[in-house]
Amino acid sequence: MVSIPPLIERFQGALLCGATGDALGWPTEFLLPERSRQFPFQLPHQIFVNWKKRVGGRWWGYEDEILPGEYSDDTQLTLAVARCINEEGRFEPERFAYKELPLWLQYERGGGRTVKTAARKLLAKRADWLNNFYRQGDLDYRQAGANGAAMRNLPIALVNVHDKQALIRDSFYNAIITHGHPRAILGTILFGLAVHCALTLTAPPPPPHFIECILDGLRQVPKVIQSDERLQRWINTWNRGLLNKELNFAQLYRSTLQEAVQYLKQIPAFLSREPKDYYTLVGALEPATKSSGIATVCVAIYLFLRYLQHPQQGLIVAVNTFGSDTDTIALFLGSLLGAFHGLQAIPPALLDQVQDRHFLLTIARRLHAVAAASFTPPPPTEEASDRRAFYFSILSWEMAFHEMFHQEYQDGNTLIHPALGLGAIQSQEEQPLRRDGYVARLIRVQFKCGQTCVFHSRVKGHESPSESLAGEVARALQEREE
Repeated sequence: MVSIPPLIERFQGALLCGATGDALGWPTEFLLPERSRQFPFQLPHQIFVNWKKRVGGRWWGYEDEILPGEYSDDTQLTLAVARCINEEGRFEPERFAYKELPLWLQYERGGGRTVKTAARKLLAKRADWLNNFYRQGDLDYRQAGANGAAMRNLPIALVNVHDKQALIRDSFYNAIITHGHPRAILGTILFGLAVHCALTLTAPPPPPHFIECILDGLRQVPKVIQSDERLQRWINTWNRGLLNKELNFAQLYRSTLQEAVQYLKQIPAFLSREPKDYYTLVGALEPATKSSGIATVCVAIYLFLRYLQHPQQGLIVAVNTFGSDTDTIALFLGSLLGAFHGLQAIPPALLDQVQDRHFLLTIARRLHAVAAASFTPPPPTEEASDRRAFYFSILSWEMAFHEMFHQEYQDGNTLIHPALGLGAIQSQEEQPLRRDGYVARLIRVQFKCGQTCVFHSRVKGHESPSESLAGEVARALQEREE
């Protein structure tokens, strides 16, 4: 008989077990089956390890040492989204787009090209969170269908445990800040709905019942879109950029929804088969589709239902299925298992080692308190953006950022970050680069709030650090005044 913990413990379990999955799956993210013997830790991988990640190419690259239990950009952005949920339980897309996301570029670890490009483009003259239709090289906003939005959506799912339509609306908002393809948007909503269903279970569900709970939520998406003026405006903008023979948003959404529904409905038939069979069905082992917003979430739902009674085994399968997006799938799975089992989903030996464990628990308690007070929230309104204020806060931080990377701070010195507050420098590292005159500096900061960040930048002499936002923010402020 499974003991169902109180809701607050399920909030804590979702956040902490999600971060555990992220930290456990990150080292195996780029491990291919044919190269598994070359990896510097024992397989099957089931404990936190110390490892090094190569960042950048031949002339610009350096090594980032990842300590046991440290999480990736998946959890970093989850925490950033959590800070953008106000006391009424509403997600504030302006705060995320104009403050959290640009600042994240300076401490991101493992961030994908799509999200980093979107973050930079939000500082451009004509871009805003409802109009970030970027094109850069092979990246196209309308074709961005990966899981970079879904992976950060857990706080929105938690805080809206009592309001499924608000969950759908805010998940949609969250996704379109960085991703424009329905595959990313539906994946974000799908993960949110799966967490919602896991949170509200009172007993282990028959798989078809759990899938029907998710499908019931998906049926409400059109109503949410039709009732939201901002989403209607975004869809109109999306459609205006089409070429003659391309599908409009509604057509592409319908075909993508059919894909998601098909994958979900086939889960029961695969529960007695090898997990790789389901991975193969949804394309989660193909390089071109392994990070699909829909495929990765569906795999996590499949693993959740298959290993609901054996959560640790499920997590080990997720992080050892090489060739898949191991850290993000494990984050999705850990979140779902934690939302059902609470902190009991994962052994204490792992939970106790997760980076910023106490901070994650604090965030979970806050989201639970907000959710408990938000049974009947007021209808959403389009408030005036504080974009200028967010930009000025970034500019004020840039002075400390420059001084930090020009070695004017010592270990133990304190600084104030616009999003994270008061912090103290723990350690500083410098690595020479092959590009003439440049070094990479990595500066670890422990913030009083409980989060730890490694800020990084390439620097040459007294030039501006490569990750400085000062020039872009100053231009954005000037352009908005013209």
